[in-house]
Amino acid sequence: MKHLLSLIVGATLFATACTSTSSPNAADAAAEVAAQGIERVVTDQVINAGIPVTTADLAIDGMSCEMMCGGSIKKALAKLPGISGTEIAFVEGDERDHAIVTYDPSQVSDAQMIEAIQALHEGQYQVRAVHITRQVVAPGAEGTAPVASGNAASVEVFLPRPAVLPSLVALLSQILRS
Repeated sequence: MKHLLSLIVGATLFATACTSTSSPNAADAAAEVAAQGIERVVTDQVINAGIPVTTADLAIDGMSCEMMCGGSIKKALAKLPGISGTEIAFVEGDERDHAIVTYDPSQVSDAQMIEAIQALHEGQYQVRAVHITRQVVAPGAEGTAPVASGNAASVEVFLPRPAVLPSLVALLSQILRS
C-alpha cells in the first residue's frame, strides 16, 4: 500500500513538473507565489545610466549553515535559466536567512526560484518572503548601450564577509534540537 501511494505521489509530481512553461508570465508567477502564502513585494528603482538588473531577496527558513545549506541553495538556483548570480546572507541568530539572486525575469520567475529552493532536502527550506527590486532606466537617460571602447571590461567584485564563529551555546542548542 505504501509503495502504491509513493508511486501515485511520484507520478503526480512528474506530471506537474512537466507542465511548466519556458518563459514565465509575471502575473502568473505573482499569483502562484501569493497562493502559497508567501509575502511578495516588488519595487522599481529608477537608474540614470547603465544596464538595468533585477534582484530577488528570498527570506528562507530552515537554513542552519552558510556552507552546506547555502551551497545547496546556490547550486539549485544556478541550474535555472536566467540566474546570473546568487549570494547567501546567513547571520547566526537571525530568524530568517536570505538568498539574494540576480536574474533575468524573461527567463525565470520568482515562483520557479521558490519551487527550486523548497524542493531541496525534502522541503527543509521554506521561502517566507520575496522582495524583488527591478531597475528601470529613467526616460531620457543615457540608455543601456554598452561602452564601445577596446579597453572596456566588466568587473564584478564580491568582497568576502568576515568569518563569524558560532557561539558554543548556540551550537549545542542546535545539536540538542536535532
